[in-house]
Amino acid sequence: MTDKPSVEIFNSWDLYKNIVLNNWMRHEQMAQFIHKSSTGLQLKVLDLGCGDGQMARQGLCDCQIEKYVGIDLSQDALDHLKRAGGLGPNPQTVLGDIQESIQQLPDQSFDLVLASYSLHHFQSDQKLVVLKEIRRILSPKGLFLWIDIACLEEEDRSGYLSRIEHEIESKWIPMPPKHREDAIEHIFHHDFPEKQSWMIQAWEKSSETLRPSPSNIQLNRCSVGYRDPFYVALQLR
Repeated sequence: MTDKPSVEIFNSWDLYKNIVLNNWMRHEQMAQFIHKSSTGLQLKVLDLGCGDGQMARQGLCDCQIEKYVGIDLSQDALDHLKRAGGLGPNPQTVLGDIQESIQQLPDQSFDLVLASYSLHHFQSDQKLVVLKEIRRILSPKGLFLWIDIACLEEEDRSGYLSRIEHEIESKWIPMPPKHREDAIEHIFHHDFPEKQSWMIQAWEKSSETLRPSPSNIQLNRCSVGYRDPFYVALQLR
């Protein structure tokens, strides 16, 4: 993500807080999805595009975090994460690009990988590379929670962009006009949503580099935790 889209969002905290406060990107539903997937577990967590950690903090509140590592391009966001706490005894942060940073992590070193509204900043071929790395660093019974924007099955990126522009202009009314303009501009320049079917197939494809075994077969399980016309939450093994 050489264009550093997440930095732009977190340099405008008013815009970010407005989106979260009004639940326009379903942060409440996504936090509930994470909570349902993690409650009661003891986990080593990798948070890709962690931002200020709010999504993880809410969703992982009832699990035991043995280790937490958050990767993000915004130092400001990572500073907020550190100050807020609530992510295990000694949360670690990495300032850097997801695709580059994840390659430095050891095999099978995490039980849970969380990607919350971060992978859509990559083109399709880049997503495939990141997914293979996620597969590599997950423990044999590990879980990947992929929360993101998503196209409808019958549309392409341009169709999604047209719909989300109308959604923002017509529904995000309490947001100041300048913030709506900034959100739309960010989406048009930096967001590359996929179809839900592509996301699932891409995850299944990521296991092809692994030697077939009963544990690998078990990994290829998917359930949809949340879906609406704009957003999706997938639980992947």
